[in-house]
Amino acid sequence: MKKNVKIKILILMILMMCMLTSCNGIQIIGGSSSGSQTIEVENKITNTVVNYENITIADLETCITNTTDMVDDAVIGVTLKVTYRTMINGKNVTSEDTESVGSGVIYKRIENYDNDNNLTSYTYYAITNRHVITGSNSKYIYNVYAYLGNEEVEIKATVLGKDEKVDMAVITFEHTTLITPVEFANSDEIKKGQFVIAIGNPDGYDYYGSVTFGVISSELRYISDDLDGDGTNDFNATYIQHDAAINPGNSGGGLFTIDGKLVGINTLKIVSDEVDNMGFAIPSNVIRSLAENYIEKGIEIVRPQLGITTVEVKNLTNAIIVENNLKEIPDIYGASVKYGLYVTNILSNSTISQTNMQTHDILLEFDGEKLTNMNILSSKLNSLTEYFVGSVVEITYYSRSQNKIVTEEVTLKANTK
Repeated sequence: MKKNVKIKILILMILMMCMLTSCNGIQIIGGSSSGSQTIEVENKITNTVVNYENITIADLETCITNTTDMVDDAVIGVTLKVTYRTMINGKNVTSEDTESVGSGVIYKRIENYDNDNNLTSYTYYAITNRHVITGSNSKYIYNVYAYLGNEEVEIKATVLGKDEKVDMAVITFEHTTLITPVEFANSDEIKKGQFVIAIGNPDGYDYYGSVTFGVISSELRYISDDLDGDGTNDFNATYIQHDAAINPGNSGGGLFTIDGKLVGINTLKIVSDEVDNMGFAIPSNVIRSLAENYIEKGIEIVRPQLGITTVEVKNLTNAIIVENNLKEIPDIYGASVKYGLYVTNILSNSTISQTNMQTHDILLEFDGEKLTNMNILSSKLNSLTEYFVGSVVEITYYSRSQNKIVTEEVTLKANTK
């Protein structure tokens, strides 16, 4: 008799997937008893957690299908349309045509009531990529639409805001159908090898709501980008690398944990003849902080910066030191591997200019963490999840003028150019 195929893993199984609206989770954020009311609803998912030493492939498959069904409605299409005038057969025609199609994820729902306290509609907030809602020509008029493929309905949306650095934006739209927003996962807690599910619209709405399955390839990748087009990378961002298949049209779609929580927003992939299945998602903690702390509140997104130019000590050879008129690396490491950032320039009125650090000193630690790569430190500051303008942190550096290692407290500032 053929044995049942089993895999031995420890997994979180969802036995009950009920979306509950708790009375304690209702907060009136606008209106009065005599006028219209807008109510923010907190959605909770009740899960029963069971640890299995052995589960069948069928159990795993059921878990994935149940999770997909739970979040499917919350992953939508996002359409960018351009309005233009043209002459056709001698007639002046105004037309609105689709320029691009992407994906989005609903993360918040507001209930709208009329003066008689009757529920009239819902306002939805959805995350997408900035590039999905950005047109190719600033002279054209563009409109953004939310496409609900399960209903085959398209609804005009409002761009609430976007980040000019991290590739994300928030749109809102009003609808009468009840949709349950997704829950955010804590992206700091994910592990390499963890199962993930990607949902989006690869190659457009003919493949609306496509689901792919994979694993976390790396919890953190630091990728730099040239945002101002001057040929020099000037921004470092944090991403989750995974191998769940994504393609054009998946941009702005969700990357979910196996229990249905949003862990990232898919935004890019590496494309070449030699590389495959290397997709990247913006971590949910970054997305949530930008959406809730800045974009929803209409607050300008300002990031802290150290205001220094550095070279990684581990990359310095004698030839590089002489060629760039640098000073020799002091013997401060003992048996440890050399680390730290050699400071080549300090901007005036910056975070580091508040300290006694000088050019040719070596920045060794930031907030107690040894520094090996400036990109990693820049990404931490840019993510706006832990460090903000005004945060007080400790830095440790080697001071050449004092010939010793010094620790100081600094208040993080935004650079002024």
